Amino acid sequence: QASSLLPASSCLRSPPSAAMAEEEGSWDTTCEEWLISEGYCYAAGLAQLEDGAFYAAAPVADEAGWGFIHKEDHEESILQDDMSEKKMTVNEATCLKKVADTGKAPAEGLWLGGVKYTVTQYDAKFESGDHTFVKIFANRPKKGVSIMVTNTQIICGFYDEEKGQTAGNCTKATIAFAEYLAGTGY
Repeated sequence: QASSLLPASSCLRSPPSAAMAEEEGSWDTTCEEWLISEGYCYAAGLAQLEDGAFYAAAPVADEAGWGFIHKEDHEESILQDDMSEKKMTVNEATCLKKVADTGKAPAEGLWLGGVKYTVTQYDAKFESGDHTFVKIFANRPKKGVSIMVTNTQIICGFYDEEKGQTAGNCTKATIAFAEYLAGTGY
């Protein structure tokens, strides 16, 4: 049972927007316990739906998760409809928020951790347990990210086939974490 992996103290914490810095570390750990520890994801992140900005990342050791899931604003050459390329500034939080809200990537695409993903699945009314979520899947060759959106949070689980991970197990873990968060009011 996934809930047995979670320390009891984690259930009492509020999201980082209302918490102190020391509590943010507990959300990093919670992400690691739900999404990384069983080997289904190599990286994970939690963002608030309000702005799409990550506030928790895993793996926790040496803050490695942050390197996998987030990159500060960066400029990229983006292929346009007419096949020309245009330099665009990518804000990854804005990209994630747009995908969470609409199921479609913005003009510059969905970028997470400095890597571009293609949105391939979107379900605005995915039902699991007693809850309804937005479920999104985005991928690139041999890698991908399963995204679940609760009432207030965006959960991202990243898998890599070269690390022996599969899209299905990554998504299963991400759904379980979404059910937990929704069940605790997030």
